[in-house]
Amino acid sequence: MSLDTDIKLLSRVRLFEGFDPDHLRLLAFGAEARALGQGTILYRQDTPSDGGYVIVRGNVDLTSGLQDSIVSSYGASALIGEMAMISETTHAATAVATENTEVLKITRPLFLRMLNEYPHLAAILQKRISDSVNDFTDKLDRIRAKLDHASDLANRAATAKAAARAARTTSANTEREK
Repeated sequence: MSLDTDIKLLSRVRLFEGFDPDHLRLLAFGAEARALGQGTILYRQDTPSDGGYVIVRGNVDLTSGLQDSIVSSYGASALIGEMAMISETTHAATAVATENTEVLKITRPLFLRMLNEYPHLAAILQKRISDSVNDFTDKLDRIRAKLDHASDLANRAATAKAAARAARTTSANTEREK
């Protein structure tokens, strides 16, 4: 992709809305392009992260948990992993390309350099990142609640089955005693 195309893409990313072309040019110039085939894992849950990814084209699912439940799905112009652009962190989910996908990686050093050169952006970014992280955490909480509910239902079914078995045994013993 050309620098101008990358700048246009970055201008559509919610986190970067309202950035001047100079801000976006710095990000686009330093971003690392990467192509992913369908099924390629971009990163794994609980591994160290050193930057965020803007999806140029394609789709990425974020999965979490033992059964890799889909937490979110993202397409073109979406930014994933933005917390890693400002602080050392681990990935909260696994990111998998669900089709042929291209991404731009914005590394922490690149992003911090931009914030140093344009400090007035820090307050704007703090609010946007905070909102995004809260949304993601809410999605994880909803998945956790569904898993807890499923576990409760399984426990109730097992308890009911055991009670029915005990009742049949008691009934059979009563019949034998007659």
